[in-house]
Amino acid sequence: MKTFRINQVAKITGLSKEVLRVWEKRYRLLSPERGPNRYRIYKEEDIELLKFLVSEIELGQSIGELASLGKDEILVRMRERIKEESTTSPRDQILLELENYLLPLDAFSFEKRLNDLVVLLPFEEFFNRILIPLQIRVGELWFEGKMDISIEHYVTAQAKQKIYAAMNIISIEQRGPKVIVACPPWELHEIGAQIVAYFCATRRCRVIFLGANLPFQNLTYFSSLTKPDTIILSCTSGISESKARVYFSQLNNEISPECPVWVGGQGIRGIEKLFEKANIKIVNNLKDLEKLLNELPH
Repeated sequence: MKTFRINQVAKITGLSKEVLRVWEKRYRLLSPERGPNRYRIYKEEDIELLKFLVSEIELGQSIGELASLGKDEILVRMRERIKEESTTSPRDQILLELENYLLPLDAFSFEKRLNDLVVLLPFEEFFNRILIPLQIRVGELWFEGKMDISIEHYVTAQAKQKIYAAMNIISIEQRGPKVIVACPPWELHEIGAQIVAYFCATRRCRVIFLGANLPFQNLTYFSSLTKPDTIILSCTSGISESKARVYFSQLNNEISPECPVWVGGQGIRGIEKLFEKANIKIVNNLKDLEKLLNELPH
């Protein structure tokens, strides 16, 4: 039976090691065995449970609500979900086909199939049913060591091209709220921010996309020039609580009094308590984002 160390589990699930320890101690949802040096040893069943919990949280549940069900009930729900998904849907067949073009890499067939789908499907459907699930699956394959990082970068580049092309078609004369979408200084991956930017653009927002690794002082300067209705930060990479506390305290003190700030992504899991007293809202999923956008003045 394959086993995993805590750093491997963190990579596979997108949860920080701190969150894993909290879920074990506070909620008793995990009981990893201990190795000779007292380090935690997780089983494959633990990985599946954690993935299920993450998916439920993304759908709007809180970890406290899930923990109150008890581990046995959570496992029942997880097995029911697996049973429901065991029948391959047409979308799953397409994703499997794309995955097969990546392992081993057949770039010509992969790009041809992806381009065919862009033509055949309305982009909103392609975006939600193909592009986002594909990015998630490729990320999982990389975390599990089944895909080289170069292939992951290749797929991300293809996704970026499709999103840029779609955004260029959307009228630049939008009359909705002005939205800045960017990544904090430690975030080097901008695909999550691009997905958010496209989603906002389709909701008639005037989107200003600033990309990855934006220093705080530059975000402050640019927002003072453009006067946005809100700033959205995408955080997919984890950061220590101490560094996050410094950054988001500064953000709360210097920017959020003048402009609403929203933040989302896997990178903020486990540090949500930093936002309890801050004027910064957490965006757990696109449904949350749409609700917040609707609350902005149009």
